[in-house]
Amino acid sequence: MPAAKHQDHVWTRRSALTLLAMLPIGFTGIGNAAECVDPASLSAAQKSMRKSLGFRAPSADAAKRCSVCAFFTAAQPGCGKCALLSGGIVPAEGLCDSWAKKG
Repeated sequence: MPAAKHQDHVWTRRSALTLLAMLPIGFTGIGNAAECVDPASLSAAQKSMRKSLGFRAPSADAAKRCSVCAFFTAAQPGCGKCALLSGGIVPAEGLCDSWAKKG
């Protein structure tokens, strides 16, 4: 009985096109607030705090966003924790009215 051959994945046009078609799905989470935290999962107090701070995502000003704010601590890629939101998870490209440049 012959030994089983180890076959490497053979790229076909179909597998390449399938991979390319899936790429946008994989990257939609980058910069997407929903990927950091589901707004529906936030408590009423968390929703109220975000509203009172004027939190929005994405920021209209690339120079002012959570990732360069003094209250932001990076966590997973594209997301982090905000000290003003009691450590709540926010997207790195978000912004609130209490933004302060990292010193």
